[in-house]
Amino acid sequence: MKKIYFSFIFILFTLLLAGQEQKKWLLEEDIIGNTFFDVQTTRSMQSRIHYFNDGTVGVAYNIMNNFPPYNDFGIGYNYYDGTSWDPYPTQSITSGIALNPSYSKFGPNGEIVVSEGENGLFINYRINKGSGDWQEIILSGPAGYGKLYSPQIVTTGTSNQTIHVLALRKDTIIDFEDADQNNNCKVLYSRSNDMGITWGILNHEFEFNADYFGFSELSIVWAEPKNNTLAFLAGDYYTDLILMKSSDAGDTWQKTFVWEHPVPFFEHNVTLIDNFWVNTGSQSLALDNDSKAHLAFSISSIFSDTIDWTGNYDWWADGIVYWNEDRPVFSNNPNALNPEYHPESELVIDYSLVGWSPDIDGNGILNFNWLTPYNSIYPTLGISTTPTITIDDNGYIIVVYSSVTETYDNGTANYRHLWSRLGMPGGSEWGSLFDLTGDLIHIFDECVYPELASTVDGFVHLVYQYDIDPGLCIEGGKDWPCENFISNMNIEIEYPSVYLTPNFYALTPLVHVGDTVLFYDTSQGYPDPNYFEWTFEGGTPSSSNLEDPVVQYNTQGTFDVTLYVSNGVMNQTLVKENYITVLPGLGVRENLNSDMILVSPNPTTGKILVILPDAMQSSIRIYNLLGKVVAEDENRPGEMRINLDLTGNNEGIYFLKISTGDKSSIQKVILNN
Repeated sequence: MKKIYFSFIFILFTLLLAGQEQKKWLLEEDIIGNTFFDVQTTRSMQSRIHYFNDGTVGVAYNIMNNFPPYNDFGIGYNYYDGTSWDPYPTQSITSGIALNPSYSKFGPNGEIVVSEGENGLFINYRINKGSGDWQEIILSGPAGYGKLYSPQIVTTGTSNQTIHVLALRKDTIIDFEDADQNNNCKVLYSRSNDMGITWGILNHEFEFNADYFGFSELSIVWAEPKNNTLAFLAGDYYTDLILMKSSDAGDTWQKTFVWEHPVPFFEHNVTLIDNFWVNTGSQSLALDNDSKAHLAFSISSIFSDTIDWTGNYDWWADGIVYWNEDRPVFSNNPNALNPEYHPESELVIDYSLVGWSPDIDGNGILNFNWLTPYNSIYPTLGISTTPTITIDDNGYIIVVYSSVTETYDNGTANYRHLWSRLGMPGGSEWGSLFDLTGDLIHIFDECVYPELASTVDGFVHLVYQYDIDPGLCIEGGKDWPCENFISNMNIEIEYPSVYLTPNFYALTPLVHVGDTVLFYDTSQGYPDPNYFEWTFEGGTPSSSNLEDPVVQYNTQGTFDVTLYVSNGVMNQTLVKENYITVLPGLGVRENLNSDMILVSPNPTTGKILVILPDAMQSSIRIYNLLGKVVAEDENRPGEMRINLDLTGNNEGIYFLKISTGDKSSIQKVILNN
């Protein structure tokens, strides 16, 4: 198995962050499969990767190895057991020709794949992931409609025993004048509560807006469920963009029109209209820990001014849009999704418009070797396509997409690279654009079809496809198929310094006159240690530039504390009003000479020895970061050596406040279990 390790300094592209220190992200990459069929989707990516809680990973993808006669379309699968990947797969896991897999967890320790077969959907599963024979179920469509398309699968329940399947069926009644138009698909939903033995809901058809014919293939996508909350997207450049959501595991559904199509019943060769901006049908959806929906989708500009549809979209249209349920929906204005500073646009850069192909050479235009059919042949319209989105447990948003990229070309056409961006919780701020495939290993590779795992565990887990030639061969762009590789990339998250959130704790915010207080900085976002400015009302000193200052309070009252932090790009100030309360004094208090107090070992695994300079009456309290006393040793008789124990407490930073008569000292201790 070919494994690639590399450490890559990403290039900074956004004007907002010009001059910011570049961050290093660590990537580990494994090539896990190959295929000579280079189309993984025509609209949205399905769920092709799942990261399990035990650190194992499963991946499914379109595979073809016989060429010619190009007759072995199937489902490739590979598994990571926590140490290594299996060899490249050479056969399909299905019993017949299949395409477009969707992969998920199944049962207590299993896995399941649904894919598009000739006579229904293949549902292949194993009770124990990574081992054993695949079992197979055929799920048929409604009578009279034949084949089902674009299946998507997720599971819910305490043991992942409930299966939810989305699929599309074509409405044979609708006959378009343009043979290439395929938005005549209806969305079907099926559910089994007993691991596929019976189906309580089978091929239920959702009803949407009556202003369009139907959906295109692969224009639906599930989110990974959160408890009993299900959500999926449906939409493309013929239709509205619709969020469907259920909080009761699929019994009832709520509909949200995220974007309303400006041209009802848009039809090739029939509807004549000037440019208008659309969702392309290439989209992704994720739920956060509060079950709020977050989505990313690509946009394009299309028009129909002749009866010849060929090429009637703007090849230079470019943009990735982000939206969540806390925001207003987009209207049906033809320029609502216009990324080009149009007065009627409803997009805001670095807020809702979060992705594009960067101007790497900085000349204000995108310079591409733009020769058809290489770049333009992708059925996912636009320069930037197939966005994928995931959210970590703290609410940070990760978006990855494929984009035609300046300066990387083979003399005939530019390559697509994978670009990523990290968003603050809620998406109010976004970091820099980063080229995940800009290292020497991939600078001359066509990198496409990214799909993120729903789980982020300090690493972002990504699967994608790449080869050495721009464009597609299966769709007619190349003379001969070339080998495409399926790669798994693990990306260690290092939150960029654009994120700056000041915060701090006082070890003991309630003190007496003469007491000292340790302030501990907990700011997030890589604050520069040279840019801390504290202001202590009523304190001595009244200000400090230290990261964790110690302040004495000699006056009774309640006092504010202010912290200003900077990271060289952003400046933030936090004021905690009436944060310190100083009660009447208990007598004269002085600071112990901390240099003469030994705390060992530090860091510690639990046991601590405190050695005082003299045998004296003392008391010791141990505080956590929230100022809570977790251990104490009061009224200790005169001793120089005191044994303490933090065993059983959580790893982290603790503070020892040592008091001897009218003197006190604070020592910081790190606990590593």
